[in-house]
Amino acid sequence: MDVHTHLDGSGDPDDHGDPVVEVAAHVVTPLPDAHDHLWMADGDRIWDLGPAETDTDADGVADSLTRVGPDGMTVYTDTDHDGRVDAITEVHGDGAVETHTLDGATGEWIRTHVGRLD
Repeated sequence: MDVHTHLDGSGDPDDHGDPVVEVAAHVVTPLPDAHDHLWMADGDRIWDLGPAETDTDADGVADSLTRVGPDGMTVYTDTDHDGRVDAITEVHGDGAVETHTLDGATGEWIRTHVGRLD
């Protein structure tokens, strides 16, 4: 049901002879909480990658997001659910696949898998 109100506040709201303002209810979807975003550190900079979109380990919690570029796609994963990306898998356009894992002690990325999609 639409709600009609006269602009001057007078008269019968069902009398459509005068200008009216329609008020409609809108459902607003809340924005994702920034605390739910995946992030990466690069020196003294923090990169907010946005909210996780996919549950890659089937535990019921979204832990990864995928970005597609001109040379393939990259999957950023937070394996321990602290928000920090600690695994990156790159799938190149030619089928080559590389996975890098973050060494929590040193902050260095270590290549842990190299392969190929056939």
